[in-house]
Amino acid sequence: MDEVIIRKVLEGDLEAFRHLISKYKNHCFTLSRSILHSDLLAEEAVQDAFIKVFQNLHKFRREAAFSTWLYRILVNESLRKLKKDRKVLLESYDEITLEESVSVDPEVVEKLHTEEQKEFINSILDKLKSSESLLLKLFYLEEMSMDEINSITGLSIPNIKVILHRARKNFAELYKTELTYHV
Repeated sequence: MDEVIIRKVLEGDLEAFRHLISKYKNHCFTLSRSILHSDLLAEEAVQDAFIKVFQNLHKFRREAAFSTWLYRILVNESLRKLKKDRKVLLESYDEITLEESVSVDPEVVEKLHTEEQKEFINSILDKLKSSESLLLKLFYLEEMSMDEINSITGLSIPNIKVILHRARKNFAELYKTELTYHV
């Protein structure tokens, strides 16, 4: 479906680009929000990413899925905003050692309603480092493979695994802490 829309846009049908925006805008906002922890900055990054996609659509080589290419541009725009607007540099994870994961009691989770769970989970993701939040969303919510995440983030696969491991651990610890105050 994306291929047909892309072809139409490249042939001059500017209205077709709206379909791509409609299809991906919510996912893009969620991913950008996980990096920037700000609705306003995420909206700006998404808008900037779609402008870049439109301007560079003729350069899309179709070696990967369109979504992977789009998310790569989005991550770059979000990181650019993070560095520019927040003047924060991401920590390097090259030499992190693996630690044991923390388990969460599933019975306590069942006490939360579905909407509360979503808000609760998003509030925890907002407390994680941007790189951890992003990778958790790409891997678990977007169900992307390690190779796709590598294409989007530029991180090596071993580094992705380490960050995901640390992110799961940090998420679980925050989850347990927040759950005691929430319930």
